[in-house]
Amino acid sequence: MIGSKSVIGLDIGSDSVKAVQLRRRGNTLELERFGVAPIHPNGSPGEVGGASRELKIAAARRAIADGKCTAKYAATAVGGEAVIVRYIQLPEMPEADLRNALRWEAEEYIPYHIDEVNIDSVVLGRSAEPGKLDVLLVCAKKDMINDHVAIVRSLGLTPLIVDVDSFAFMNYFEELYKPSPDRCMALANIGAEVTSINIYVGGTSRFSRDISIAGNAITVAISQKAGLPMAKAEEVKRQTGAPLPESADAGAEEESSLISSIRGTVEKMTGGVDSGGGLESASTKATRNVLTNLVTELRRSIQYFENQGRGVTVQRLYVGGGTARMPNLQAYLAQELQLEVEVIDPFSRIAIGSGVNETLARANAENLGVGIGLALRKVG
Repeated sequence: MIGSKSVIGLDIGSDSVKAVQLRRRGNTLELERFGVAPIHPNGSPGEVGGASRELKIAAARRAIADGKCTAKYAATAVGGEAVIVRYIQLPEMPEADLRNALRWEAEEYIPYHIDEVNIDSVVLGRSAEPGKLDVLLVCAKKDMINDHVAIVRSLGLTPLIVDVDSFAFMNYFEELYKPSPDRCMALANIGAEVTSINIYVGGTSRFSRDISIAGNAITVAISQKAGLPMAKAEEVKRQTGAPLPESADAGAEEESSLISSIRGTVEKMTGGVDSGGGLESASTKATRNVLTNLVTELRRSIQYFENQGRGVTVQRLYVGGGTARMPNLQAYLAQELQLEVEVIDPFSRIAIGSGVNETLARANAENLGVGIGLALRKVG
């Protein structure tokens, strides 16, 4: 039992590693330490394949060192296709019998051999159907879990817990907003390679899903559509953002200096503006195509949950992750989903400690959800 000793929330993403350490001062939660480091410091999104363990360890070391993190315990998280989350019903039974039954039930829901995965579960409560329990079943491939644990140990830290990205993000949301039990909200953590969707109602998760549509997909689409190197396409994405709800094609917005300079380079290389209407038009079309697919998956997830017969509808969407920093994304999602959308700002409720680089922390505000959710595990 670790007690109240502080923990480093180590978010090992596909693009960067975030190291977060928290503490409580009375009723106030404070970001005590924070560091971030890119996994591919000399590369660009999409140009390098899956990061090796060595690259992740090096990035984690830099993040911990730059953040001056002092805790000796770490919590980390996994996500993506190798994590299977299912919501199932089982007959009411003693806990020991339930755990035995789950192993056999899990075989019906996972595409891997049962010996290749770690299994965990949480009883969510009694089902609407008499004599039944609602159970959250989580399975993750053992080799992925072992890889994360090996990274933590190589840093000289003691691994305390391996969570799931979407549940760590939900833990973060709960701490910031403390929603009432009657509220039903959708959460979307839009990272570089994966978007984690979670629907929170009655104080727990009732739907969770990861989809492979996120920030890097937009960068790749811009690169291909406009014929730009990945690094330049990433800059264009961050500069232009999502299509404006009412003027995505109007061309009324003044062209940015970045777009102007890149447009000039393209025109010199090609002898003129591309037939699609120029760089800005190509970028907007590419971004819209990817975001349309993302919105479709968000909408499908929400509709699937609402059609389960619980009589509950999603009231609001809360968004985080590095891609949430895109200009206009909040307004775009709100219009397309016809929902109120809020980009979570952790520093509206969490203080920044004196030992933290405040400029760096605020620049990464949207990126802190999973790390904070992990660091909360043993704070206080």
